[in-house]
Amino acid sequence: MKLPSISILIGQFWRVLTRFPLQVLLAIVSTLLWCYLISLPNQSDELGNQLGKLLIVFNLLFTLSLSSDLFSESKGYSMGRTWLFRVLSIILCIGIYFLIDPFNSRADLFRVFFAVFSFHLLVAFAPFIGNSSLLGFWQYNKTIFLRILTAAFYALVLFAGLAGALAAVEGLFNVNIPGRAYTQLFALVTAGFASIFFLAGIPSDFSRLAEDYAYPKGLKIFTQYVLIPLMTIYLAILLVYEIKIIMIWSLPKGIVSSLILGYTVFGILSLLLIYPIKDDVGNGWMRLFSKFFYLTMIPLIVLLFLAITKRVGTYGITEPRYILMVLAIWITAISAYFLFSKKQNIKVIPISLCLTGILILYGPQSASSMAKQSQIARLERFLKDNSYDKERSAVVRYLVSNHGLVSLQKFTKTDLKEIEKKIEKSSIGQNTYSYQTRERKIDTAFSLLKIKDDSNSQAFQTVSIKNANMGVVELKGYDAIFAFDEYIDQAPKQFNGLNLVIERLPDNLKVGSNNILKVELGKEGQVIFNLKDVATVAFRKQQADELEQVNDKKGFFYGYIYPSDKLVLVQETSNYEFTLVVKSMSGEYDQKRNELNYFNFGGSLLIKKKVKTAVN
Repeated sequence: MKLPSISILIGQFWRVLTRFPLQVLLAIVSTLLWCYLISLPNQSDELGNQLGKLLIVFNLLFTLSLSSDLFSESKGYSMGRTWLFRVLSIILCIGIYFLIDPFNSRADLFRVFFAVFSFHLLVAFAPFIGNSSLLGFWQYNKTIFLRILTAAFYALVLFAGLAGALAAVEGLFNVNIPGRAYTQLFALVTAGFASIFFLAGIPSDFSRLAEDYAYPKGLKIFTQYVLIPLMTIYLAILLVYEIKIIMIWSLPKGIVSSLILGYTVFGILSLLLIYPIKDDVGNGWMRLFSKFFYLTMIPLIVLLFLAITKRVGTYGITEPRYILMVLAIWITAISAYFLFSKKQNIKVIPISLCLTGILILYGPQSASSMAKQSQIARLERFLKDNSYDKERSAVVRYLVSNHGLVSLQKFTKTDLKEIEKKIEKSSIGQNTYSYQTRERKIDTAFSLLKIKDDSNSQAFQTVSIKNANMGVVELKGYDAIFAFDEYIDQAPKQFNGLNLVIERLPDNLKVGSNNILKVELGKEGQVIFNLKDVATVAFRKQQADELEQVNDKKGFFYGYIYPSDKLVLVQETSNYEFTLVVKSMSGEYDQKRNELNYFNFGGSLLIKKKVKTAVN
């Protein structure tokens, strides 16, 4: 096989660049941005969130502008009109950037997912808006589908090869290659190479696609021997289960919804893949399958609605349940269309799904709005009855996590919008992680509403322990003090002419925990402070309500106060004494196992040189 020359590759890249200039620019900028994000230290949480949000918006702009470009190409619009659509796409995505906060709001996380989902579907039918050719539409999507698979395969092979080369250089030449270099390589290959490679394979002559009757044999084999057997297994399980619940007369379990959705996805994908050849001679089984599939959906749709009704009736509406409800309605509508309509227009599938995804993003009918109103109504009911302690705390935790502290404004006269702003501003100043900010809001909500956190909705509860000395450390008798927060500065330190190395290490807790402080002072050797036992005792006392909860000067939740003498640890070498005074401890407590899952701490290290007594 003859390899393409450099000039051919440059020519192909130039054609992609002139056809899709904005998308190529976005691919390059996104790659650089992703690589920069990977290089950021862990403590740059707020900056990382903003850049991560920008990366998400670039992804949305990539697909939205690609859809507008393909639409313009199919209509033969001028370059000026094409750029007008591009500018409108940019303006829309700028608006999205300022509207969403996916790293602090779970509701926005759902919005991002469905915006990405809808914009990708838009690419599937944008060039065929107003075009009635179903064969051309199918051939176009077949090409797009195969190009995505090819790009993913090439990217995987390229990454594996280059990562292996880096590992070989590191092993053979004793070169220290940081682990993030491999992650940056992955970003370069997936966001950069794969995106541009995909763009190069998008069809340009849409009218000729309607004359293309070629059908890949591999697709038929894949559908006949992979997809259809899979959906047959799903169908058998579901039908047997439906017979079971009829016999014992009980409501279906929640997992049945996932099985029905899986069956639907496999079935519709199979129907789309065999669409051009289902009426060919010798493919009678395909025609039978096309009719049989939507008939089998009837009992499954009934089962799906029963499962949804059971969950919603017990726990109210949340974003996932609302999305499930909307999908159930969509499946019902699509099944009815293909059972009774003579047109059998397959474009209805991506168009209706895209519109459905857009409709549930914002507005009173959106997933976020419906879920919030449902849970507020539940909380209002629970507050009137003291027997719902666990349910109340679970709903408060959900509302604050998904819709912010302000979602509870109905239940207090305190200005929650102002408090939320202050918490976020304070968190930025303290370089706090997003989950810590969220937990601070939740604790503030419990304090304002006078509700005890009895929620078992999360296996892990974030706990913050504070030293009763409030940061005041007695220095008398010591020669030096080194203060540190949850992130120790790795810069070299000096004490008494000796190199001082302070680092935190994990013990046997989960990944991310750093419960050991290792101190190494020149040739004096090292001392180890292990806080696992201290932290476990403190966290268990908090779980038993034995610790006092305090707020800061602004009225925000500060933490649980722990006696100072319990947070002092001492270690010695032959010539020096090291005292660790823990200022704060934070982490996740596994409520089921009654043990720590994640842990970190900050404090001060005090050092003094021992005075040796002369021996007569």
